[in-house]
Amino acid sequence: MSGYYSDVIYEGLERIVVAMDIGTTHSAVSFAYFSPGSRPQGKMVAHWPGQPHWSGAAKIPTLVSYKAGKAQSHGTEAEREYEDQPGNVAHWFKLHLHPDKMKNNSPLFDVPALPVGTTIERIYADLMQYMMENTQKFFEMTTPNGEETWKRLRATTLVVLATPNGWELKEQQIVRKAAIRAGLVTVKSAGQLLQFVTEAEASVHYALANQSLEWLKYKAVFAVIDCGGSTVDTTVYRCTTINPLSLKETCPSECVQAGGIYVNREMTMMLKKKLQGSSFDDPDALRSMLHAFETELKPSFDGKMDYYELKFGSIKDNEPSIGVQKGRIALSSDELRPIFDSVTDQILRSCIGTLISQGTKHVVLVGGFAESPYVRKVLWKALRDKNMQTIMIGDYTRKAAAEGAIIAYIKRFVVGRAVKATFGGCVQEKYNSQLHGNRTSKPYPDGQMRVDGAFHAWIMKGTVLRETLAYKLPYHLAWDIDTPKRDITGSLGTAGIEVFAWDRDGTSTWCKDEKGNVIKGMRLLCTLKADLSALAGGLRVMSGFRGKKHYRVDYTVCVYFGDTQLHAKLQWKEKGTFRETEVNVISDVS
Repeated sequence: MSGYYSDVIYEGLERIVVAMDIGTTHSAVSFAYFSPGSRPQGKMVAHWPGQPHWSGAAKIPTLVSYKAGKAQSHGTEAEREYEDQPGNVAHWFKLHLHPDKMKNNSPLFDVPALPVGTTIERIYADLMQYMMENTQKFFEMTTPNGEETWKRLRATTLVVLATPNGWELKEQQIVRKAAIRAGLVTVKSAGQLLQFVTEAEASVHYALANQSLEWLKYKAVFAVIDCGGSTVDTTVYRCTTINPLSLKETCPSECVQAGGIYVNREMTMMLKKKLQGSSFDDPDALRSMLHAFETELKPSFDGKMDYYELKFGSIKDNEPSIGVQKGRIALSSDELRPIFDSVTDQILRSCIGTLISQGTKHVVLVGGFAESPYVRKVLWKALRDKNMQTIMIGDYTRKAAAEGAIIAYIKRFVVGRAVKATFGGCVQEKYNSQLHGNRTSKPYPDGQMRVDGAFHAWIMKGTVLRETLAYKLPYHLAWDIDTPKRDITGSLGTAGIEVFAWDRDGTSTWCKDEKGNVIKGMRLLCTLKADLSALAGGLRVMSGFRGKKHYRVDYTVCVYFGDTQLHAKLQWKEKGTFRETEVNVISDVS
């Protein structure tokens, strides 16, 4: 399958890059071989077991079937098992990873249970392993000397995973462990050979590589709305240069649970009610109708006709009272529109305010759910009424995030990303009556009155990062002068600082209340730890506030923002030599 070519000659190290997008309903893989002196080409894996090669379809169903906790089949080959024994097949399992903050504004949804004997990490690992095995086969088949090249470069292959805008540390950690379990990377190499890209950023690269760009001018503000299976991501960009093309996010991106599966859920509820008490009030008939809806009516519904038909049975199936004749059930537009509107209304509520406030002029629609004629029509009309032009980009055989992820690695249009939360550390801060009010303060060994649970902000939400930014933040630990050395050594053994994220606008004075509980709106990301016990032998005696003597140890938190992630480490001086912890990947900041 032909793909995107770089417009420059590559002169770096020889390597293979593989990008995966595991979607709620469909998944796909793209890859590129970077060979010095050539122009890298992004390709989609288009040959999958059980799937006709002639179709050219690069997507596979996100399905894994299990027996006694062991994976039996994947993708298209798992569809038959899903039809016969859906409880044995992991489907829509991505919903198990969506964080609570993505669910707050979404209707209640019964997430399908995982097959017995499995875990979400295991399922991701099984599917990743299957996808990588087939990527290897396709690479070897389509690349000159492919078998030898893959064998030589496999250990240094970079893996890029596309994930929803709303995913954070917890979700990334699970997927990271799954990638290691699947053998995509090792524990030691994961830090260098495993990267994340948001689905929105991948999609903008796909959109711009597959669209005429006469409308894209210098300083133009536009948005990409990626309508997927379970999430809809909206990101607003400003064009900072034309040649070469570069973009900056103007504000934190939006992510809402409002994808295509929610239309399926509404359809299920409507059909159950319609069939209740009829001769077709059984799981098999409902399953047949939903399959027909997913494959035929959902992709074609446009709301223009008075009635639409679902073919689900044989010519002998009739029940006129509920609109069933000769194995077909008639559904009116008045019944179908609210099903789609329940989702399109939520999409618009999530993004329209941001689009208006940022002065958006063009909106690019991508993603499988955006292929729906009705969805396109509704979004086009709503955006037109706000003086925005909609640009449709799509090809049902392709997957924007998967293809865009490899284009993003080749081209790197996006040079500035908006931080989506305020990040900082939890500290003991000097008491300030105007700032801390009636909060209980206590004397610190250096003589200062301090309060616990204060939030020390490192970088503010909405800050646009153009390049990697680094901060070195000085912190210290102190003890009363009469503290036994063994107690000091013990506390130095687990020295560190808690790292928090504040999702709301502005910032917060506190990360914890007086009882030590994390306050609402604040998220504990991780605790940076280091063993500083070796410093106990060289404690410094210092004079603090009003000359109070105390022991003190200094260390530094080094924070790096870049490559869409926040990295941090602790640094200290030991016997005249600077030492530091390993870099800790804390979170996807954009």
